[in-house]
Amino acid sequence: MTDPSEIRYAKIQERLEPCVTELNTKNKTVKVDWYIPIEFCHTKGTIAHGGTVSFILDASMFFVVDLIHKGYTTGLTLGLNIQYLNPCRPGKVTTEASILREGKNFAFTQCQLIQNNITVSSGTQQMSLYKNEIAQDSSWFTPKPYNVIN
Repeated sequence: MTDPSEIRYAKIQERLEPCVTELNTKNKTVKVDWYIPIEFCHTKGTIAHGGTVSFILDASMFFVVDLIHKGYTTGLTLGLNIQYLNPCRPGKVTTEASILREGKNFAFTQCQLIQNNITVSSGTQQMSLYKNEIAQDSSWFTPKPYNVIN
């Protein structure tokens, strides 16, 4: 059994293979590539489950806060609003998340999920922020070098 103190993220994310491709520290944005396996789909494996889509949006908005603050600030979702605009298919998707506004204890973020150059869903999030005494390791969602824009 896993020691709860060692849990850094929801293990389901490993199946979705997140990989940060770009961090813009000036604009407080991040781009992340994801992979949706067919097992996370319905309608004969042709459409991603809405819960999978919302999970990807939620996690991407966490990533932007985590990376902008170099692992010293993390968050807890207080509210999550999702708009499903088009069907999301299995395979590669990209998210573009940004911090709209933040204070000492709260942040407001937004994210778009894009597949084949079409926005398939978007979301906004209200997040409660808290500090980590020790910077948290982000290597699990930044497995490859990524572009940083300052």
